[in-house]
Amino acid sequence: MPLSAARDRDGIVLALLVLGACCLPLVFGAYGLRVATMVAMYVALAQSWNLIGGYTGLISLAQPAFFGSGAIAALIFLVNGAPVWLAVLGSLGVSLAIAVMVGAPTLRLVGHYFVVATLLVSEALRNLVLNLNAFNFNGGISVNIVSKVGLTALSPTTYNQVFYYVMLGLATTAMLAIFALERSKWGLALRAIRDNQRAASALGVAATRLKIAVVLASAALVSLVGTAWAFWIGTVETNEAFSLTLTFEIIVMVFLGGRGTLWGPLLGVLVVLFINETIGVELAEITQVVSGVIVVLVVLLQPDGLIQIFRQGPRAFAPKTLAANLRRYRVR
Repeated sequence: MPLSAARDRDGIVLALLVLGACCLPLVFGAYGLRVATMVAMYVALAQSWNLIGGYTGLISLAQPAFFGSGAIAALIFLVNGAPVWLAVLGSLGVSLAIAVMVGAPTLRLVGHYFVVATLLVSEALRNLVLNLNAFNFNGGISVNIVSKVGLTALSPTTYNQVFYYVMLGLATTAMLAIFALERSKWGLALRAIRDNQRAASALGVAATRLKIAVVLASAALVSLVGTAWAFWIGTVETNEAFSLTLTFEIIVMVFLGGRGTLWGPLLGVLVVLFINETIGVELAEITQVVSGVIVVLVVLLQPDGLIQIFRQGPRAFAPKTLAANLRRYRVR
């Protein structure tokens, strides 16, 4: 299929998916709406990490720093009398400031040094916030967002629908950002950095500035998702907001579906959440084991993600294809 035709097809499919998602609250009950909201939230988070890990090739574990700071800062602003719009902007500013402080030193590192550095930054920030006792915050915080914005007349169903559309808006923004990136010169530049940064720099690509821009864009999106999540649940605890488990789940989703692609993270989110919502209900104690086995099999047999099944069709399961994929992990 010609490249232009594929791009047009992606645009049409994305528009239809968003349109269909807008209609889901009309047919879903309370449980279905909660699951749909979680799907939208994870799509936004997965695509935000895809910007860094998929297109730039940086395995970052700093997402909890942006998610947690966005969630907690927003509620701190609210309990101290700030209006909702100022709480959103204030928490976004806090997260971007952290992104600058994280990105400036760590982006000079490569490989596992970068991974460890981002992990240490996230854990250091978690411990700092955990011991914070100021601004009416002491390890956790609760806010009744409904009363804060004067919407006490909202029914529980309408309340959940509001936050579904908020999460859907963030997920759509993330998908559109990837859609636009794949069709721009910046996307080509990021792929060049991912494949060979020295060669990209030699060709005139401003690698450091581009990586900082990507980190800031990803941090902004994660922060907004964290803020929306905090407003939705109303109560935030530090260890939960800065949980590394969330980041590992996101990374699994992106690699499972196919990193560096538009549809891969969406597919990964659907698969992982389907496993959690089906196996996890009856067999909660082995959910992680089953998920781990599935991820290992996919990484070994389809290392470019499940998206390759849709691209290659039956050829993805051909013995020669599977054998070639296994050889990519041969120990030398």
